[in-house]
Amino acid sequence: MQNIIIRKKQEFPLVNVAIAVIQREDGYVLMAERPYGKESSGFWEFPGGKFELGESAKQALAREIYEELGIKPKMVYPWIRYKYTYPNKRVKLHVFRIFTWEGTPSGREGQRISWEDSDAIMVSPLLPANNHILEVIKLPLLYVITNTSQSSMVKFMEGLVKVFEQGVRLIKVCTRHMNPEQLTQVTRPIVKLAHHYGAKVLISGNESIALESGADSISKWNNYD
Repeated sequence: MQNIIIRKKQEFPLVNVAIAVIQREDGYVLMAERPYGKESSGFWEFPGGKFELGESAKQALAREIYEELGIKPKMVYPWIRYKYTYPNKRVKLHVFRIFTWEGTPSGREGQRISWEDSDAIMVSPLLPANNHILEVIKLPLLYVITNTSQSSMVKFMEGLVKVFEQGVRLIKVCTRHMNPEQLTQVTRPIVKLAHHYGAKVLISGNESIALESGADSISKWNNYD
């Protein structure tokens, strides 16, 4: 009888990484090239790096951007967290927005840096874990999370019109206690109304509903508390 060998898939430890999206008043964001001698050298990314033992996300962020760029943020804004799996490691990215800082950014580790239009990044190649940030950064900073049901749709839609008229341009549909068919029925009029006002709609983690309802994207990242 032939022996059957079952190999368990290798699980890599999760590495926490602090990431800085540093953005000027004109909307351009700072990208940095991985320096020679480091893993993935030559690839471009948003600045940042791994946590050291005992560090919080904010502490790691402040240390990394000072070591890499020589700047100190005046304020940091927790933004998104998500996981990404490479062939040889798993990382959890803690992403922060920075709009004001002290000092002038420079490549203190010999790396090149570049201010880039977030809608048309020109440097390449990019580390693939950064692609999700580039998708999310195009969305408005302010958005509304829905909390409705089929029985309250009329009042909800009336309230949504007021929200759009106040300038909100992003809606996240996160309706609970509905099956996929019901959620699609609820989402379609929301999408139609949102698009009328030039707003975008996110669906919480369901690609099929997003496609069927005409929503713009899927919400699959975790906001900070």
